[in-house]
Amino acid sequence: MSELNASKPWYEKINVKALSNEVRRRVLEKVKEKLGYNKTVEVLGISKGSLHKYLHGVRSIPYEVVQKALQYLTESEFREIVQGIDLLKAIGIVRSDGTIDYSLALQLISLAMNDENLKNVIIQLVVSRFKENVKKALGISFAV
Repeated sequence: MSELNASKPWYEKINVKALSNEVRRRVLEKVKEKLGYNKTVEVLGISKGSLHKYLHGVRSIPYEVVQKALQYLTESEFREIVQGIDLLKAIGIVRSDGTIDYSLALQLISLAMNDENLKNVIIQLVVSRFKENVKKALGISFAV
C-alpha cells in the first residue's frame, strides 16, 4: 500500500477479489456472529435468504457484500480469519497470479531492517537457507 491510500481505513485497502470463496464466507460468518443474523442482513442490505445461501456455500458471495462486511470487523479479527498467502494476496503483496509485487516486498524488507529483532530473524533465515549463496557473495569459506 502506497502513501496515497495511507489515510484510507484498513478495510478499504483489502483486495476482496483476491479472497477465496471460503475466506469470504468466514468473513460473513464472523460479522453474523458479532452483529446477529437480523442486523447483518440489515447493514449489508441483503435478504435473509441470500445470507443463508452465502453462509452455506449455495451462492458465491459478491465482492461488494464482503467489502461492506469488512467495515464491521476489526483489523485483528480480519487477520484471525485471513492468514498466510491469502493475507498477502488480500493486501497486495502477492498478486492473484501468484507473483510477488517486488516494490511492496522491498518496502516491507526496508521497514523490517529498522527493527532489530526482525532484522536478526531475517539474517538467520538467509544464512540458514542460503548458506552457499552467502559464502559466494562474501567470497569467504566458513568452517562447517
